[in-house]
Amino acid sequence: MSSPAPDSTTAMTEALRRHIHDIRGHLSPAMLRADSLVLSKDERTRTAARDIIEALEATTKELSAMRRLLPARQP
Repeated sequence: MSSPAPDSTTAMTEALRRHIHDIRGHLSPAMLRADSLVLSKDERTRTAARDIIEALEATTKELSAMRRLLPARQP
């Protein structure tokens, strides 16, 4: 089995970088909303908001780990 051409590998890496960036962008509004819900007077709402924030932070941490697996950008 042959390896992909360097150009296709570079294109794939850049596509993955864009997807990771876009996913983080999609998560941002949810984080902002959860941040505001954590200030609610209702304890159940605050607890749910903290759970959402935990899940979003874990997801962004995983995305950062994925990004670190990608090769460094070439100048």
